[in-house]
Amino acid sequence: MLRVRTNLKPRDYILDDVVRIVNPKQQLLYIKNQIYPIDIYTSIDSKTGNDILVMIFLRSETSEAYIKWCNYELE
Repeated sequence: MLRVRTNLKPRDYILDDVVRIVNPKQQLLYIKNQIYPIDIYTSIDSKTGNDILVMIFLRSETSEAYIKWCNYELE
């Protein structure tokens, strides 16, 4: 039987150590670049009232990707 190792690893975290990403494209590009969320939950968009998916990433793992994201260089 083939065992698959999950990329999501439940763990406790301190709010100062994480970033909350709600932009689906940014979430996708982080995962595409092997940066995986440590938590996922649903919330409500305060502007539209729509349901959204929130992914929590470690700040230390996203710093380089965030700079590329801001410069439209993250692929």
